[in-house]
Amino acid sequence: MQKTMTKHLSKKQLVGTTSWLVPGTYYENAKLVAGKVDFVELLVYTWDEQTHDLVSTELDKLHHLTQEYGLLYTLHLPTDNIKNVSATYAYFKSSKLQILNYILHPMPGIEQFLSFNGAEISLENLKEEIFYHEHMVFDVGHHLLGKNFDKKYIKNVKEIHLMGVERGLDHLKIDEPTLHKVWEIFGDDLKRVQLLCIEVFDFRVMIESLEVLRDFLMKR
Repeated sequence: MQKTMTKHLSKKQLVGTTSWLVPGTYYENAKLVAGKVDFVELLVYTWDEQTHDLVSTELDKLHHLTQEYGLLYTLHLPTDNIKNVSATYAYFKSSKLQILNYILHPMPGIEQFLSFNGAEISLENLKEEIFYHEHMVFDVGHHLLGKNFDKKYIKNVKEIHLMGVERGLDHLKIDEPTLHKVWEIFGDDLKRVQLLCIEVFDFRVMIESLEVLRDFLMKR
């Protein structure tokens, strides 16, 4: 496994970031952070021919980053419709990539999909809607700017999408005031959440956020 800036964390807790930090492909973004984070969140918001073809051409290269750096992946499933969700999930399940978590937004048809695949799916809280499930993704911005996440489901959280939130905006550089709000919600449970994803969309902001997060967690 690669030496990362997150080496102070528990071996069971991994830190990652998104596949959109600079204009480019999944591989170009993943290669940029290989050796700096433990995983990359592959943002697959639809499953059209263009997306399918891009993933297919980059699959071996993404897998090579796992072999060379130990880089793993989570997968943000499509947000447009359940048909594309099912197709994307089936494609990646049969691929060689090590997917740590499949992330899904609430949408029509979700109940039937979860009845077959729910054990491997984590549902993300949205600003306007929360569909509780045995595995959850806690999005900090969605919680602070929208509908509050019910604390009785905190122990269901497998992954946290971390970012700074200020003046009604999210996906900003991580800052200590926002991290303190997260700590107030999770307390010691923060230490047992398996995946911490820095969900920002700029490389420089991600690197700065990683430093802030590392310093914050070292004090806990």
